[in-house]
Amino acid sequence: MYTLLIADDEALEREGLELMIGHAMPDMFRFLHAENGRRAIQLAEEGRPDFIFMDIKMPGIQGLEAVREIMARQPGAKVVMITAHDYFAYAKEGLALGVRNYLLKPARREEVLDVLKGLIAETEEAKRVRDEQLALQEKLSQLLPLAENELSLMLMLEYAQEVEADQLAGMLNLQWRKGYAMVLSFAKHTPKEWASFQVAKKEIYDAVKQWVKPGLSCIVSPVVGHQMALFVPFPPGRPGYTQRVIALEWGERLRSQVEERFGLPISVGIGSIREGWDGLSRSYREAVRVCADEQDIVSVRHYDDIAESSGRPAIPLDEEKKLLDALLRHDKPEVTERFAQLFERLEAAEPRHYPRLRGDVIGLLLYLSRGVEAGDGPDLIEDLSACEDPASLRASALRRLGGWIDGLRERKERSRSHVLQRAILFVSQRFKEEISMEQTAEYVNLSPYYFSKLFKLQTGENFSDYLTRLRIEEAKRLIAERSLSLKEICYEVGYKDPNYFSRVFKKSVGITPSEYRQQTE
Repeated sequence: MYTLLIADDEALEREGLELMIGHAMPDMFRFLHAENGRRAIQLAEEGRPDFIFMDIKMPGIQGLEAVREIMARQPGAKVVMITAHDYFAYAKEGLALGVRNYLLKPARREEVLDVLKGLIAETEEAKRVRDEQLALQEKLSQLLPLAENELSLMLMLEYAQEVEADQLAGMLNLQWRKGYAMVLSFAKHTPKEWASFQVAKKEIYDAVKQWVKPGLSCIVSPVVGHQMALFVPFPPGRPGYTQRVIALEWGERLRSQVEERFGLPISVGIGSIREGWDGLSRSYREAVRVCADEQDIVSVRHYDDIAESSGRPAIPLDEEKKLLDALLRHDKPEVTERFAQLFERLEAAEPRHYPRLRGDVIGLLLYLSRGVEAGDGPDLIEDLSACEDPASLRASALRRLGGWIDGLRERKERSRSHVLQRAILFVSQRFKEEISMEQTAEYVNLSPYYFSKLFKLQTGENFSDYLTRLRIEEAKRLIAERSLSLKEICYEVGYKDPNYFSRVFKKSVGITPSEYRQQTE
């Protein structure tokens, strides 16, 4: 039901309009009556009518003056002016105020109803558009946290593909690609305290988002294992040292807020400022490395400060790549040896600081996980974070490396099997035609040389022998049916020369096609 305010100094005019409209459009309107401009303003504010019929000439506050006052308070009000005079000046001023239409007294029934139907249609369309916008806004509000989680996990697990990351950043309206990572690491003490942390994870995540979003405009990751990460933009024009101080202040503020509200000790690691998605992933690894533990006096650390004070070089990128290359070649002895060398180097650099050693190993394995497309980043972080000493960390990492090698081998075997199945299906459908090994290799996107080796390895026979066997088996079946001549069978199974077909058949079966037919009689 709509509310219609009729403002006119003549009661008969008001009542006549109500009767006319109520009879033509029953149960559609609630009517309000105003005998002058002042009363129209009051009722418009109190009743918030959907539509207003306003007479221009009324005692006291005139119609246009009342419209101006109503429009100032309710800009979306739909007003129709009613006048006994066709004054252009009134029409011009009314249009400037936002009046929707004019009716001349005495208003005819059809004109009034047409105006109302137009206003109703306009109102319904506006309502439909608003409902659609609200529904879209609601869907977007549900999708944005998922997009933020996905992008943050991409950066943490180092599998941020340029196009996908850009799409997610677009959804989140992120206009920056340069920044740093901050990692909040929650200490693990007794099993009871760890259980309490697991229960409070969601509340901690919500609280941290509430604290940091207004001031940092950052991406906040979900809690993975015992850590969560923030990816913070670097404001253009701000000196790096100033940003380092601000980051440390934020880290200390978050540490204090978490410990005060949840009673959980945490350490904070901050990575250096880097550019691009890969750079942000690198900053995250740095932040993980410098997370302090409960024995440290300082519980908020910046990677640049640690690197400058220790002078400790990171693992050379070429050493990481050599280890990844050995993984991709499934060379378990080389993988074990190279990882052992890197682990010993890291352990020697951090002889009394196990958390930084663990952070380095987690960062290294995240890089390798991305390279072998293992897709087990969250599980990896949780698994290695649970290790409490270098020995268990090393053993757990080696088990994971071994599992990746086994998985790569299985994937390769499945891929080979799939390729062979496609090739065999292709041959079984085409063996009656002129078909070659080169055509089949091209069909499965392999080089003829590699396809020949793979086919022999998987089937135990070379391609030409396999094709011949298919053709001869089909020829034997057709001969036994006795519905085709031997010459017709020759062409049917893919041979163009009956004499050649006879020689191949005899070499394979031991007798000629004619002799085989006699035996089947």
